[in-house]
Amino acid sequence: MRNILISLSAAAASLAFAAPASAQWAQPQGHAYGYYQNHGQVRVLHVRIQQLQRHIVQLDRRGIIRSREAQRLYRDARALEGRLIRQSHNGLTLRQRNDIQLRLARLEQRVAIASRSNHRWGYDPRGYDPRWGYRGW
Repeated sequence: MRNILISLSAAAASLAFAAPASAQWAQPQGHAYGYYQNHGQVRVLHVRIQQLQRHIVQLDRRGIIRSREAQRLYRDARALEGRLIRQSHNGLTLRQRNDIQLRLARLEQRVAIASRSNHRWGYDPRGYDPRWGYRGW
């Protein structure tokens, strides 16, 4: 009986010492050291930039935007991707995330405007318009 009581008290004592030690460590939550720790949002921004890059390449291949403009837009998308990668190693601050989202929205808007404006009047130096085909100029 005495052996059982001694072993139970030793087990309870070891649990009492172990519980506070395990409860002390925890992941930083929220804004640890001023950084926004949600890396999922960084991934979402990165995916949006990659989709925009693929969209620019597709518009260029179809002849909807001119090659020079496609190169300029693609270069800007690559620069934005590099900026995101450089700033996101320790997580993004709220200001950095908002800045990248704003730049991405502006770039998406520039791509949309470029894709609408180049063939608005049916002009194409190669004589081809994707809406009507060859017009025989």
